[in-house]
Amino acid sequence: MRSLRALLPACIAVLAFAAPASAVTVQDAVMSKNVEYLGSIQQDVGLTTGAKVIGDRLFVTSGKNISIYDISDPATPKPLGGMKVNVAWENEEVPTNGKVLAVASDFYSVGVPECVAAMAPDGCVQFFDVRDPANIKQVGTIPIANHTAECALDCQYFYGKAGTIIDARGILDGTPPKVIGNWIDELRAQGVDEQSCHHIREIRPGVLLTACQPFAAISINAADGGSPAHPKVLYTGAAAKFVHSARWPRQGTDKFVLIGGEENFTGRCERNNSEFSVYSAEKVLAGQSKSFEGPLAQVPPAGNGVYADGKPVAGALGCSVHWFQAHPTFRNGGLVALSEYEDGVRFLQIGADGSIKEQGYFLSLGSSSSSAKWAGKDDVLYSIDYQRGIDILRYRGEHYAPGAPPESGRIPGTNGETPPIAPTAAQVAQRTALAQRLKADGWSPGLCYLAAQRI
Repeated sequence: MRSLRALLPACIAVLAFAAPASAVTVQDAVMSKNVEYLGSIQQDVGLTTGAKVIGDRLFVTSGKNISIYDISDPATPKPLGGMKVNVAWENEEVPTNGKVLAVASDFYSVGVPECVAAMAPDGCVQFFDVRDPANIKQVGTIPIANHTAECALDCQYFYGKAGTIIDARGILDGTPPKVIGNWIDELRAQGVDEQSCHHIREIRPGVLLTACQPFAAISINAADGGSPAHPKVLYTGAAAKFVHSARWPRQGTDKFVLIGGEENFTGRCERNNSEFSVYSAEKVLAGQSKSFEGPLAQVPPAGNGVYADGKPVAGALGCSVHWFQAHPTFRNGGLVALSEYEDGVRFLQIGADGSIKEQGYFLSLGSSSSSAKWAGKDDVLYSIDYQRGIDILRYRGEHYAPGAPPESGRIPGTNGETPPIAPTAAQVAQRTALAQRLKADGWSPGLCYLAAQRI
């Protein structure tokens, strides 16, 4: 009988055949059959966290640079320009109208002289003129730490995670930005005590949705009784856990509100305490309530697996729910792309009743997907990844919008199941032959285990 050390290479070979391949494998990634990998942009590798699509341009920020791409052909983005200096960490979402762009940070801004001089080395808000991608210029700073920021009314005003309200009118013409209030204080004065705020998002001109506990729809429009410095609370929704991101599809006219949580640094997914949730806005839209109902349904991160089934064995940053975006066809249900760090990108179907079912996935080795952004056409999606830069995908599955006409030529989804596909006949034959040879030489599963333990 061979020694345990001599048996190990053969044991590894047979185990490799015993683990069947995923639905699709390309280079260093696995994905469901309804997802196609188109390529990656690696020039942005370096804590790539946020992006925003404005027309035919993609604006990306990372821990080291701003990048702007022409995505008129979304499958093959073309770099237009960028800036690699004086950019702070971190800017998870990108507030921009394609003319002025802000970077919000609350971790460091030591590379920004103006922020350091104002005694704000741990975070500030920077403003950039991005009208000419080849000549990006910093045009102002506010020395207040904000983890995220959003702009409203065509980026005349900016709203930071810490509550900071910034008047940026005329900033591209030389007018310095200035702080004009705090939206968290304004909501508290109206009886809404916002806790653990992470983000705020403009869902239509002058109407914003907060990612806080509770989350709230607020207006800075005079027609609703608000103003840029004094937002008016419209509706609220209860959240039992930390709210990382909130979206109300179709500019706040959809019957569903989508809420995502976050919990980092849980290598095993069963220990994670974040969910993606669906709330009802039907009574709010009907004028019968000031509160969103729910959650109607919740799902945790996809979980751990064997990689070949589209789930990582374990992670470092974790498998938490993170940023997400509904597909443009979403209408009272439909398709949502959700980034889950080392769990990759998951494609979710939201049913007409608010139910949630996974219908596809993309998982790459060594990745940590931060944000999923639809290009706006051709079903192209950008996975903004802390480790890999940008992975470019095309979704080839159904869109699941309730009541929509049948879609021909689309690839069926996974329906919540992600088992690895069985090996091919050739793989089975090779695995069987190898196993028979090892058995004749005295191999057993127990000996393989011992060999692995001793090497």
